Amino acid sequence: MSHYNEQFLLDNFIISHETIKALKLYEQLVLKWNNKINLISASTISDFWNRHVVDSIQLLKYIEDLNYVLVDVGSGAGFPGLVLSICGVKNILLVESDSKKCAFLLQAAKFSNNDVNIINNRVENLDIIGNILVSRAWINLEEVFYKTQQLKINNKYLLLKGKDYQKEIQKAQQNWRFKCIVHDSITSTEGKILEISNIERIK
Repeated sequence: MSHYNEQFLLDNFIISHETIKALKLYEQLVLKWNNKINLISASTISDFWNRHVVDSIQLLKYIEDLNYVLVDVGSGAGFPGLVLSICGVKNILLVESDSKKCAFLLQAAKFSNNDVNIINNRVENLDIIGNILVSRAWINLEEVFYKTQQLKINNKYLLLKGKDYQKEIQKAQQNWRFKCIVHDSITSTEGKILEISNIERIK
């Protein structure tokens, strides 16, 4: 990891040197397991911290209370949920349908000092309660709403999206009403953070 990225995190977020150390250990585990199961794209390994770690950490700006219960759907390698847990979010539910990825998450969770619950199931089969739903590189916005509509998310959704975010919003608006604030990503000129609340199905 470059010195710039480490200093950037220390300067811009409430993160300690101990947290940086835990994130480095987490990185080592991701790369080790990536040889066995596909956790991250090989093309992103050289830019691991910017593409995966900082990309996840930036959501802290939109989490008002670290005691909130976060639900990370399609958690995969633990982005953004497990990174946020390592960085101080007290309660996180990681929802992942792939049992091999869940086995990885079980190992990776040891780097967090906070409560991490791993749920090996499809989100549409679940009925759980949380304050904020987070997701990264999962499915399009309309599908997110359909697959999570039975969950009880009391505050909002925070979704990391790419260049097609406007098309996703427009398509979702055909069947859903929702309030959406679009924030720029600090890791990608094309990336956006969708802060979504007041979700209601039209038909």
